[in-house]
Amino acid sequence: MSTFFSQNLRFLRSKMSEKTSQEKLAELLNIKKPTLGSYESGRAEPKYSDLILLAQFFNVEVDELLKEDLAQRIPGLANKPKLRILATTVDSNNEENIEMVPIKALAGYTASYDDLEFIQELPTFQVPFLPRDKKYRVFPIKGESMLPLKPNSLVFAEYVEDWKSIKDDTICIVVTREEGVVLKKIINHLEAKSILILKSTNPIYDPYPILGAEIQEIWKFAGYFHSDFPTNE
Repeated sequence: MSTFFSQNLRFLRSKMSEKTSQEKLAELLNIKKPTLGSYESGRAEPKYSDLILLAQFFNVEVDELLKEDLAQRIPGLANKPKLRILATTVDSNNEENIEMVPIKALAGYTASYDDLEFIQELPTFQVPFLPRDKKYRVFPIKGESMLPLKPNSLVFAEYVEDWKSIKDDTICIVVTREEGVVLKKIINHLEAKSILILKSTNPIYDPYPILGAEIQEIWKFAGYFHSDFPTNE
């Protein structure tokens, strides 16, 4: 298959609008979002019918979509920042899995979060009551800064593509190479200052800033699991 198909598809989606999500484009094309995601990440080769559909939708020739770097057609676009691409997996029905990051894989996640081979080695499962149009992952949490959640809780979190849209005091999993995987409340100054302020859910810890450029992923808190029943202590 083509060298350029995946990057062309990502480029053409970004050209529609910076806020055009995979979900929105999949809806417009009437194909499944996991299918579109697998095309964009290069995990799957397109079916011929989808290839024709995509070429017609974006008003390009199939040959151009496969063999030409379309970003080079417009001066300046070659230097445009790359779209944030999520490495993910799908089940036998082409539905997106929920991957779980075990404790033993937590340290490696910050270095390999975008490595498909690493992600494919993670345990996966499905949760029928979670919306299928959103992407979820499960992270273990540890340390006193994340109280009142107990250490070794498993946090279900929803992938956030547009970081600037995050509202203040939203609880998120923030992934950075230096800090690792942390659960924090976010004060969002990305638009004005290109930073986030991270506040621990345990108030005895001081907030601290982090540059947007240092962030690798953000996942919005969606729920948690712990084997012990909660108490009032």
